[in-house]
Amino acid sequence: MKHSDVPTALELVVEEVGKESQRIRDAGSDALKIGKLKPAKKAIAFAEKLAAFVKKVRGLGDEWKKLQTEIDGAAPDVKEIVRPQVVQKQHKTGYTRKVVSVSPKSNFTVTFPDGAVIADKKAYNVLAKTVEKIGPDQVAAIGILCGGEPLVTQDRSLYKKQPSSVASIFGGWFVKTHSSTKAKIGYVKRIAKALKVKIVVKGA
Repeated sequence: MKHSDVPTALELVVEEVGKESQRIRDAGSDALKIGKLKPAKKAIAFAEKLAAFVKKVRGLGDEWKKLQTEIDGAAPDVKEIVRPQVVQKQHKTGYTRKVVSVSPKSNFTVTFPDGAVIADKKAYNVLAKTVEKIGPDQVAAIGILCGGEPLVTQDRSLYKKQPSSVASIFGGWFVKTHSSTKAKIGYVKRIAKALKVKIVVKGA
């Protein structure tokens, strides 16, 4: 698993366990209404334990962000060891062998003042990861809309158009990704300007 996969994995745990906790809680409430007091109370108590587990996982996410911040601020020689290495591909040129460093292709990249670079072969991942690093709560407060729906929100039900074109990021937040690469770049620049975050955007 890559470092960038960890927040997504934790968020999936939070989402799935949270749903199960709510399902059990609702079933327990229904059981109470028909007089099944003892099993209902035990079921609800279990749902509360699941909710506590979700809270712990969210805490792990916060700890992970601190570790990532530490890595971002590390010396270049440390980053070279900690971060995934660039793939090396060899190409023949006549009678000589030329080694070319090949980085993952990306529609556009975002570079932060701390040296962190967000790049991915999918433009929607660059947008989502940028929002996650800046802070989805701050981005949501700007009130940017994408196709008449919030670009960033914690209420996924607000996405009526293309509900599948949504990226889930850590903390229970969602980013609408149904837009062109050009539009995504525009959103990133607008967010940076509104929050006064100095970034460098390169790409399409």
